[in-house]
Amino acid sequence: MAGTLSAPAASGAAPARISTQSGAVAAGARVTAAVSDQPRSYTTGQIAELTARKQEKDSHTGNLGKQGPEPRHGALGQQMAVPGGISTASASVLRDSAIPASGLSGGSSFSSFTQEPSTDANGGNIFQVGNWYATRSTNNGASWNFLDPFTLFGSGFCCDQVTQYDAATGRQFWLLQYNNRLVLANASAAGAGAFTSWCYWNIDATWFGLAAGTTLDYNDITIGNNNVFISTNFFPATGPQGSAIVRLPKVPMSTCSGFSYSRLSRTDSFTFKLVPGSTDTLFWGSNWGQTNGSSFRIYAWADSSGSYSFWDRTVASYGFYTRNSGQNCGSTDGVVKNWCQFADSRTLGAYRVGGVLGFSFSAKQDASHPFPYTRIVWFNESTKAYIGAGDQWATWGAIQFMSMAPNSLGRVGTTFAWGGGTGTTHYYPGGAVNNSPASAIDTSPNYYLWGSGNTCTSTGGLYRWGDYLTVRTYKANPAQWVAAGYAMTGGNCGAAGAWPQPHNVLFS
Repeated sequence: MAGTLSAPAASGAAPARISTQSGAVAAGARVTAAVSDQPRSYTTGQIAELTARKQEKDSHTGNLGKQGPEPRHGALGQQMAVPGGISTASASVLRDSAIPASGLSGGSSFSSFTQEPSTDANGGNIFQVGNWYATRSTNNGASWNFLDPFTLFGSGFCCDQVTQYDAATGRQFWLLQYNNRLVLANASAAGAGAFTSWCYWNIDATWFGLAAGTTLDYNDITIGNNNVFISTNFFPATGPQGSAIVRLPKVPMSTCSGFSYSRLSRTDSFTFKLVPGSTDTLFWGSNWGQTNGSSFRIYAWADSSGSYSFWDRTVASYGFYTRNSGQNCGSTDGVVKNWCQFADSRTLGAYRVGGVLGFSFSAKQDASHPFPYTRIVWFNESTKAYIGAGDQWATWGAIQFMSMAPNSLGRVGTTFAWGGGTGTTHYYPGGAVNNSPASAIDTSPNYYLWGSGNTCTSTGGLYRWGDYLTVRTYKANPAQWVAAGYAMTGGNCGAAGAWPQPHNVLFS
């Protein structure tokens, strides 16, 4: 049965191999989206409803796995250049589009201070989603108009959204969170009518082989040669929580037909990060569930197989943190608030390129890292051997929430949030992009987006920024990337005229 095994594979041992389950579903439903020049303006009651649904299950108490040792080494690599202190960055921003580009008075009524933006593009046709909006541009980001995710696929819309374009089928895939299900939709990404005619399926817990009513949350998507893969965290009414994946054939989905699919679930790993660049074998990874802070688990599932394998590897130790466990991304004088207080060290970024599998996650400050930072670990794709690790870190502030994607030149594009400050220097959280080799880190990122205020507080009065960002290989020119970011504009969250403005950037 999926998720059942005898003993984990030890580092260097033959991988554990586990069978998956299967299911079948009927054809999808069709709906046409209205498009407007302005986003939906949510009422106070609707914002309260969405905010309540946004509170992820309180699962971040470290009850999965055991805590590893304190870091026993210095920083891995040189620190990142000071924002504004360099004239040349490794990543060149080719286009930076603010959404809405005109600047919308009262914008806080359509977007959450916890944005979670996701994007992809078919050339100049760009689709971007976030909390709690969906938007498109058909002129390469010069202007934007809006869809209404609150009503488009029925009631109960919540928050998490991710999207990816598949060039092979010409379809934009869109995954949305609801209070009792997920929705997976796809639409043509071509022409002036792009992103308007959607086919969709309601995905409940039974698709993953879980008990009806099990809560699904924190979802991810990646598309390979033959399949669309969705991962989710699950929280049953009783019993252990865990993570699960469904493998869905993309060709019948693109024609809104019925199909058979495969699935798996586990209760000994939490938060599966799917690997962009997977082709006819899906790779994914997790750093949460074994020895948190010094181990990593890599998974592989070939399209032709009804079973998957995994490998446990020991990695350089780091400070694995959970919600409000002492991490501090604020400035040393407290003017910039602790914007990663609500976050944790789950795996957020991944890629496959040039025979390397790479993964990234946030780590806690320590004696060698004055602020929270991002750790990147590298593995050999063929053997799953641990190659090494590097840090994106700084003495001037924190680097968090990194997303990653490969390009056709064998390099890795990243997008991340940054902020903090020392002395009288204050960096409110903003956005940056980077362009690095497959198993190294360039230390001169492009800090293209500067924040002008603090984020708001969430559950328990904790400051919250994340929970994720997105970067994709730009299909129109696979040497480039398209990414989503955001920053507070107009002052601190909650102040009159202040709101979190999303951006869409094209970079190389």
